[in-house]
Amino acid sequence: MNTTVLLDQEPHAQGNVVRALLKIEGEAPQDANRTKLNLSLVLDRSGSMHGAKLAAAREAAALLVQRLAPEDVVSVVAYDDNVRTVARPSHGTQQLSHMIRSIEAGGSTNLSGGWLKGRDYVAQHVAPNTASRVILLTDGLANVGITNREQLVGLCAGANENGIRTSTIGFGQDYDERLLARMAEAGGGHTYYIEHADQAAAIFADELEGLLSLAAQNLTLGIAPSAHVQAVAVHHSYPRYETENGLRLELGDLYAREPKLVLIEFLVAPAAQDPVDVAQLSLQGTVLGADGSVKQQEIALDITTSFADGPVSHPEVRRELLLLEAARVRTEVLEDQQRGEYRVAFEKMNKVSEKLRSYGINDAELEEEAADIELLAERMNAESWTGAESKYMYQRSWDSSRALRKKLEHIKRARPPKPEAPKP
Repeated sequence: MNTTVLLDQEPHAQGNVVRALLKIEGEAPQDANRTKLNLSLVLDRSGSMHGAKLAAAREAAALLVQRLAPEDVVSVVAYDDNVRTVARPSHGTQQLSHMIRSIEAGGSTNLSGGWLKGRDYVAQHVAPNTASRVILLTDGLANVGITNREQLVGLCAGANENGIRTSTIGFGQDYDERLLARMAEAGGGHTYYIEHADQAAAIFADELEGLLSLAAQNLTLGIAPSAHVQAVAVHHSYPRYETENGLRLELGDLYAREPKLVLIEFLVAPAAQDPVDVAQLSLQGTVLGADGSVKQQEIALDITTSFADGPVSHPEVRRELLLLEAARVRTEVLEDQQRGEYRVAFEKMNKVSEKLRSYGINDAELEEEAADIELLAERMNAESWTGAESKYMYQRSWDSSRALRKKLEHIKRARPPKPEAPKP
């Protein structure tokens, strides 16, 4: 693992605010030593999946299976009221693709039963240097089997502790996006939103490519502030808990194509000496070497700064801070919309888009973020806003709050073309 810390600071009424942006990068094993995959594809085949949705899910799953290497292991589970094993854990074959394409729609949604069966199959082949994951796809609510949200989230958390990750894929406008996001977060995986059937293949491919770039597992970050620090805030939304020395973040797995970012803000009281010790960071994880080796690694990082030269504005830190502000506004806007406060939501969206544009001159990502928020602001009224807008907004906020922005390519919305002006 390679780490970089970028610092930014400015005066505050109670001292100084110091922001530290930690960037963690990894190197994927070479092809000959690539991570082995141990997957279970768990597909919703309830009645609401009938038609284009199930056809797209089947085709995406079949294509994924065809891309697996001979040493990979995959199982396939389909569920409605009942849970059906389409294929027990085996190496992907052409026959398996045919079996996936034969799945037909049925009745209700026994989400827990499908996930549990997939988990059990993955558990049979958990091993070092292996990415073990349940990939759950659904378009509806859990209405058969275990339906309690906390229990479902707890099951994913328990599997994660045993090396089995969970990624979730929501399809259409009727699934519970907050439940699937919490399951993925507790399960150490990703969550995705598919609005249109033709997006399914890209989402499955994205998940597979991410797994193949696995560089480290079970990353944790300890944050031990010095005695000069009065308060600590972590802007990215990683699971966290308090420790005797400060905070510990659960960062999950690291992928070579997807660096981890952690933006930490410290309120530092005036100190007699300069430079000032701000905090010590301790990064730990299991690193997969390019040569196929597996080893524990710990990196200690001391954060110190000097206030003698005044404020320091680091453009990359400020840029990330602004993207995270936009993510928070997206979440707030959803709450405003649910209360029927469309005007309040509209004004918030316009305000943050202006900030993005004013800062993001010649920055394609900030420009895209501003344009996307402006497009949604145009629809922020009782007549135009639908469940699709809400799910899209939630997904964008969730991804950005974890610096997962590559996935947005599969769900970004295009501004519809303006109608041609009538000819005189």
